[in-house]
Amino acid sequence: MHIVLVEDDEVIRETTQIGLERFDYTVSAFADGREGYEFVSANGADVLLLDLMLPTMNGASICRAVRERSTIPIIIISARSDAIDIVQALEAGADDYLTKPFDMQVLNARIRAVVRRFITTGTDRFGYSPSPEADEHHETVIGPGGMVTGDGIPEVLGASPGMDTRDRLRAQLESDDTYLGAGGKFTTAPEADDDEEAIGGAVPPRPSGSPTVAAEPSGSDGGLGPFRTRLGSLVLDTGRLTVEVDGEEVHLTPTELRVLLLLTEQPEHVYSREKIAFTVWGYEWAGDSRVVDVHIQRLRKKIGANMIETVRGFGYRFAG
Repeated sequence: MHIVLVEDDEVIRETTQIGLERFDYTVSAFADGREGYEFVSANGADVLLLDLMLPTMNGASICRAVRERSTIPIIIISARSDAIDIVQALEAGADDYLTKPFDMQVLNARIRAVVRRFITTGTDRFGYSPSPEADEHHETVIGPGGMVTGDGIPEVLGASPGMDTRDRLRAQLESDDTYLGAGGKFTTAPEADDDEEAIGGAVPPRPSGSPTVAAEPSGSDGGLGPFRTRLGSLVLDTGRLTVEVDGEEVHLTPTELRVLLLLTEQPEHVYSREKIAFTVWGYEWAGDSRVVDVHIQRLRKKIGANMIETVRGFGYRFAG
């Protein structure tokens, strides 16, 4: 399921993206309102997550612009909790409103709820209903990235041409019998042939001699975190995105957390610097592997030098 996230706060944007990816969503994140809107207009999405206060184009304006063409599910995520703000956002076209700070389990539940409502409403085979004000004489042309009207503006779309969006999303929801556990998300999908390609998919068996991993429900610490993963003295809560070492919470930057989550996907698996850089920074990575070394050094200072081992000539692995 493809989610577009538009949030100008870097920390909230990155941590929310990390949390959504742990639930196996595909996430496209933007800090600028207009850039996010233009991306959705050109490429579509299954769910749109919006902050209200955004540069160049605010969340309410994006809602209204999208609603002129599309019934795509929209959730507002905002620090504003006044009734007037919530009412205005919903009247602008949002389907739900979630105040910050929020728990990732709650956000995931809200996403699934708006998708369920979406697939039971009357939309056409491309997953949206044209605006009542649309010119009935406009010529409609189906092209890459969605449906394009006669004026050349792409419609917001949540599926590829020829695929019924509602059927696709319904199948995803009905088949989602997965639970968050060790390393993030257990799935029923077949294991990848290449260990490095297994990240984010089925969790393959750990090599013999790897650290003991135990998934335990979040307990008296409260919150709605799904499971906590223990790897030696380190505990990861993949729902709340927190890290503890010897019972003490360790505060990591979003990038440090991304690196740690990757390394703990498969304890003792060796990840090359290139693999770490591509997974954590993606297309924004400029190709200098030293940036990985710097973040590994910072991570070691926070969680312990022995937690991450350097494999000379290859890369790094989590040693617990």
